[in-house]
Amino acid sequence: MVLGAAVQLWPATSWPVTFVACSGGFSNILYTFGVGYGVSMTANAGLTVAMARYRGVPLTPFGLACCGLYAAYGVRLTTFLLRRQSDESYAKKFHEVQLKTDNMGLGTRFALVFGVSLSQALYALPLTVATSPAIVTARPALKALGWAGVGVAALGLVVEHLADEQKLAAKQRDNRAPVMDGLYSYSKHPNYLGEMLFHCGVCCFAVSGTPLQLIACSAAPLFMASVMVNSARRLDREGDHKHAQADGYKEWAENTPTLMPRFW
Repeated sequence: MVLGAAVQLWPATSWPVTFVACSGGFSNILYTFGVGYGVSMTANAGLTVAMARYRGVPLTPFGLACCGLYAAYGVRLTTFLLRRQSDESYAKKFHEVQLKTDNMGLGTRFALVFGVSLSQALYALPLTVATSPAIVTARPALKALGWAGVGVAALGLVVEHLADEQKLAAKQRDNRAPVMDGLYSYSKHPNYLGEMLFHCGVCCFAVSGTPLQLIACSAAPLFMASVMVNSARRLDREGDHKHAQADGYKEWAENTPTLMPRFW
């Protein structure tokens, strides 16, 4: 009976799962914004496939590709954050966030866990539409747009992975120096650029849905993309203050785009 109710209420029943995944934020808010986020994405992928199979809905290559990208995104993010957290170069940052968390009241921590877990539950919506029978009868143009979204999301995942690994390696060599080479010579924040590309691609996963479904499915990804833009601007201001005297920083800051690279 409980399983049947969970299936009938899906994707709303994603929320209890994402809440548990993000509940590490009661100890340290990094576990909500980082690890909880990654675990939630992977859980949404697995649960969406399970719900489709339980209902007897055949999974199309498109639906499987969308779920696979979610799972890959979540596993990559979670494993990367756990590796970075255990690295000595990140110890100071982790300690600062731990102190910040310790100074928060329980109500504030609950609000953060509540809000992030709700946004992650909303990410189940695009997968629900992508794995529905509607994609089979969708117009060819919509199918092409959906696959284009898969391609953009996959590109974003690769860019974010490479940028994260490059920055982690650079910080292990010198934790105080700015990262200005490699991908960071084209964009100040290629990791955020990759994240934005992923979320913009996710918006296309629900192209076979109704206009209302498309709007609802785009809400969480577009919100996350806007968070990336604002975070990049904030880090630019902090970097200008922190690295003002670093060799080559001023020229790099003036000539390198914040997010979208220029190839001309």
